[in-house]
Amino acid sequence: MKNTFELGYKLRYSEIEDWGSELIKADSIKQALNIFAKSRKILTKKFKSFEDWTWEEGIWFARFKNINQVEVIKCPNCGGTGSIHV
Repeated sequence: MKNTFELGYKLRYSEIEDWGSELIKADSIKQALNIFAKSRKILTKKFKSFEDWTWEEGIWFARFKNINQVEVIKCPNCGGTGSIHV
């Protein structure tokens, strides 16, 4: 069974800042990072580590912030048809 990882990143456009995150199912942190880098077209070879990753999202400049494994539980409010990431 695959684990769920939440990858957080910071977005910046001029003086405006925002945060983004993406949930990825993977076997390990390394695999989650590879999936994330591929989906965002991040050229990972030019960075020393994933903590230095930067890329562009349209007009936004993005910078990697963190990765955490999250627990997926069934939503108690909707009778278990949804899920919550803790």
